[in-house]
Amino acid sequence: MIKNIIKIGLVSILCNSLYAGEVQYGHGTFEMNGGFIGLTQDITADINTYSMIEQHKNIASSTWYYKYNFTWYDSDDMIQAQDTINSYSNGFLQNPVTKTTPSIDYRLQGLDLNVVLGKDLFHEDENNYFGAGILLGLSIPWIDSKKSDSNNDSTSDNAMNAMKDSKTKMLTYKIGPSITARKSLNKYFTVYGSATYAYQTGSFKNDYAKTDLNVDGIFQEYDFGIRFQPVSIDYEFGWLTISPRLYATLGYRYTSWDLNDIAMDVTGIRTTVNQIDFNMNSSITYVGIGYSF
Repeated sequence: MIKNIIKIGLVSILCNSLYAGEVQYGHGTFEMNGGFIGLTQDITADINTYSMIEQHKNIASSTWYYKYNFTWYDSDDMIQAQDTINSYSNGFLQNPVTKTTPSIDYRLQGLDLNVVLGKDLFHEDENNYFGAGILLGLSIPWIDSKKSDSNNDSTSDNAMNAMKDSKTKMLTYKIGPSITARKSLNKYFTVYGSATYAYQTGSFKNDYAKTDLNVDGIFQEYDFGIRFQPVSIDYEFGWLTISPRLYATLGYRYTSWDLNDIAMDVTGIRTTVNQIDFNMNSSITYVGIGYSF
């Protein structure tokens, strides 16, 4: 039921996105912890994001609104020495001469699609409002795991032979409350913010480990920024009003995916690992250019 509602909401908003939207580029830090054998601590990397955004759009002249955020994520490689593997393998992975600890590179890519349908609880005009709604969304990230280039030396062949390249795919559906607000500072500048806290459920698969898990957890997103709008004109054509808007944004967005009870062996050793929580989060600074009619 939840999956069908989310799919219908996404299709509806995609059809309306031609009338308004914002293109954003973001750069920041991505962090991942748990879920994979060997991840004994947080690992981080730079990440780029490319987004299509609508921060808030009232439906006709009502106080009902929609907003959406469709984002592509692409991280640099994250390298983690697999210390935990050594404890499971009784030293098998440590080269007897150099004591080399093997490492694995992880890289995240994927889509995050979110739609909010809501109502303004306070609405003075298009730049001064406070609204609350329900987020419907899905996340489709995947994580490539491979032997680190730093291990490509002849002394670590035994360790590296135990490791395989693999891809971990996630598909989670999300639903939960979201609030959004904007406040004008003067004729050209406004500040805005939003917060979302949603339940998510879905699947977590790895092609090499042949693991297929049902997962659930919490999705959170917090977004704050400033908007500069130099063009704001209203044209009246009888019953039809055209209101072209051109604007730019500068902001910060924090996003977190927390999933429960994940255990994934991407090493090729086939060890047994207790299930633990898995977390991914990103801290992004972004710039954007948008329009609406």
